Amino acid sequence: MRRIVIVGAGLTGLSAAYHLCARGAEPMVLERSGTVGGACRTLTREGFHFDLTGHLLHLAREESHELLRALGVRGALRPHRRRAGIALAGTVTPYPIQINTYRLPREIRRECVLGFVEAHARASGRGEAPASFAAWALDRFGEGFARHFFLPYNRKLFCTDPAELTTEWVGRYVPRPEVADVIAGAFGLYRTPVGYNAAFLYPKVGGIQIVADALARSLPAVRLGCQVRSVRLGAREVELESGETLGWDALVATAPLSHLAAMTADLPAAARAAAARLRAVAVVNLNLGVRGPAPRREHWLYVPEERFPFYRVGIPSNHGRVAPPGCHTLSVEVSVPAGAPVPAGLRERCLAGLAELGLLRDAGDVAVVEEVRLDPAYAIFDAVRPAAVAALRDAFRAAGVTVAGRWAEWKYSTMEDALWDGAAVARRLAR
Repeated sequence: MRRIVIVGAGLTGLSAAYHLCARGAEPMVLERSGTVGGACRTLTREGFHFDLTGHLLHLAREESHELLRALGVRGALRPHRRRAGIALAGTVTPYPIQINTYRLPREIRRECVLGFVEAHARASGRGEAPASFAAWALDRFGEGFARHFFLPYNRKLFCTDPAELTTEWVGRYVPRPEVADVIAGAFGLYRTPVGYNAAFLYPKVGGIQIVADALARSLPAVRLGCQVRSVRLGAREVELESGETLGWDALVATAPLSHLAAMTADLPAAARAAAARLRAVAVVNLNLGVRGPAPRREHWLYVPEERFPFYRVGIPSNHGRVAPPGCHTLSVEVSVPAGAPVPAGLRERCLAGLAELGLLRDAGDVAVVEEVRLDPAYAIFDAVRPAAVAALRDAFRAAGVTVAGRWAEWKYSTMEDALWDGAAVARRLAR
């Protein structure tokens, strides 16, 4: 039987193992931490459940529901219709802003609607699509929407000038309405849910960890606490920090592509040079367990204005039972360049920002603080990314290594994508 080793017990790695086992294989799954789930983990502290940033199941495929039923967790998940907002100019208007300017100050509303109409009028003479995200936002949405939301928000999220970002990632993630929709949205008349995340599933009790746990329970074993020290392509071996060496005929890597390159001892020079060109941001996730009722009814808020350190604030207790009775949770997300230290005074600035937005009544109400860091968290889609990723993917593939999942493929994707990225790996290896 072929020796298949999977590095990483996040959703992609677990799904790959699950589908391989269904095909009669016996993969070995290695996970460096003490729990499965990767970024889709839940931390429990004093009765509060904190996911590592917002992780919601946005399902577009019926097969995803079938998989969750097979895992025995579909009944533990509750459906929700998105309640998201954008905190801007002293108010909160529903997301997406393109069809919900009605709560914004009149001048901003006018700039956004007029700019969109002007951009739409120019569309008939449009040639090739703009190369940069900044140019694309101006071209597709106009100066108002770009200046008030798209450019500042994505500058905060990616810690990068939007002119350096490409448009590879926008696709299904940025809804583009018609002129009539934008005008209706200026009067609060647009009612149709839009966007890939208009609906989602979330556990009725506890956090998102239940999905990873269900996958892990279906496997013969997952080796936890197994940090890979090095990968040797020529010898087809992985060496663990314990000194143990494991051979493989096929290796599935779900670890971040930059980390995989760094731990590969005999990576070709051209591929190593490509890895040096990869860019990403880390996310500092400040989780708060707070006494008292939730301050707002939204599931999460986008925060584009520069004076606030965070780009998004979630209120997970609005969609799941993740806090003790009489309490709620807040999930605050701040981007920093990958590998960079946490800025001094960040926690205090976040608390002050929450208070200014009316999301925290009194700092003394905070019962639990759990700060975590995802590094990397978001790949930066710049002009050098496609060639760099292709060079690394091809080098690993030639040596019998399959890179799979959001971080190994250096892309932006959802939990549902992770599940089916793993299934696709199983199909390829089975062939």
